[in-house]
Amino acid sequence: MKDIIKKVRRLEIKIRKMVDNTFAGEYHSAFKGQGLEFDEVRPYQYGDDIRTIDWNVTAKMGQVFIKKFREEREQTLFVLFDVSGSGDFGPAEENKRLIGMEIASLLAFSALKNNDKFGLATFSDQIETYYKPNKGRKHILKIVQGVLSHQNRSEQTYLGMALDFVKHTLKRRSILIVISDFLDQGYEQSLIQLSKRHEVILIRLFHPNEVFHVGTGIIPVVDIETQQYRWLNAGDMGYRSMLEESFDQIRADLEELSRRNRIDMISVNTQEDYFPVLESFFRTRSQRRESGKSRKKSSKSPQQSRPA
Repeated sequence: MKDIIKKVRRLEIKIRKMVDNTFAGEYHSAFKGQGLEFDEVRPYQYGDDIRTIDWNVTAKMGQVFIKKFREEREQTLFVLFDVSGSGDFGPAEENKRLIGMEIASLLAFSALKNNDKFGLATFSDQIETYYKPNKGRKHILKIVQGVLSHQNRSEQTYLGMALDFVKHTLKRRSILIVISDFLDQGYEQSLIQLSKRHEVILIRLFHPNEVFHVGTGIIPVVDIETQQYRWLNAGDMGYRSMLEESFDQIRADLEELSRRNRIDMISVNTQEDYFPVLESFFRTRSQRRESGKSRKKSSKSPQQSRPA
């Protein structure tokens, strides 16, 4: 347990530096609030929307007042994290599970910084752990410690089941971030259904050596999830080509699924620094949000009727 606590502290220091430097701001601007909440009333000014007039206050004061609203900032951010056996591919510092855990922690501390609720579930072919969305540093550290110390009950994958779990668990509209290598099938319909209710972002983790760009000769390989061994000729260019095409097809299918259903997707190469990739994505997302707001404003008529 002492080793786990040390790891949690080291990870917190590393992640907090990222959050405090720039990422919390990018996170804040990338996600819009879930609605508007009342702020105050103020006297009507020419150009104000007459639909915001507070008739009760207007009648009492003998002067026209309007209601002013502000964006409700509190969010619920939920991470669905794939901890199946395929995540163990790669050396320690490039391990998909480790990189995924760091990304989940970065999102958790960003949510903490912005006073948002954060929840997380890990899955294999079953739900391994579940943390209900909540706030506070203790809650975040409990999640990080739990993920770091967790021992899987299974090494296989069932993404569709995990998505269905989220569908029945998350009642309030939330931001759902799925961290996985997406080496599975049959989950597409569940993902589409979730995207209609929640704001969904996919973070696809991959290691380039998964497609045998290195190594020659007859080598024993094991499917991490099924524990089945096979002897393969790593130098067989036909076999390498088949593997590359298979991985490329998985990526292309996921990109097409995301595009058709307006789901944001990021690909993270675990051999490279993930921070600039995430930072760039959230910056682009916030710019897209601002341009969407501008288009909305410009589409409104510049002429506003003055109330009688």
